[in-house]
Amino acid sequence: MHNVNVEAIEATAANAAADPAAGIQPVALTGEWNVEEGAVQFTTQIPLPSGGTVAFSADFPPPMGGTGAAPSPLAYCFWGGLACYAMTFAQEAAREGIELSSLRGRVAAELDMARALGIGDQPPLEEINWTLEVSTEADDGAVERLRQIADARCPGAWCLRNALTVNTAVERS
Repeated sequence: MHNVNVEAIEATAANAAADPAAGIQPVALTGEWNVEEGAVQFTTQIPLPSGGTVAFSADFPPPMGGTGAAPSPLAYCFWGGLACYAMTFAQEAAREGIELSSLRGRVAAELDMARALGIGDQPPLEEINWTLEVSTEADDGAVERLRQIADARCPGAWCLRNALTVNTAVERS
């Protein structure tokens, strides 16, 4: 239904209910800083579950020392969160049998770069706003129920709403 394989989701849910380890999806990515002047600053090849890779590049905007030749790291973060939320909404709509004829998302936030610049200690971000524009024949109550389900189940939303342990390390090469 609307490009969601509900049978695969239900099979995964059943497998994870029987064996919680079946619900774990390891993530391991690498990236590389480009020391060449004027080049995009950070690049990677992200592996796809179906095989192959997708190239990602990130570059700070000029006020933060980059060239602006690629999206900023936070643009990926914001888009990734929005994508996760919109995809969770679409997935749960399919699981509930609610057909979506279109779904569009947008994200808005205001970044305070004082901390990144070393001139302040205020949080760089106070809030993030995700808005979904949905076209469906479902009533408002069903759409609101889907929003609540997406709010509760979206891994990206959970990670932003809850404290995580962030472990860092620096190794010499």
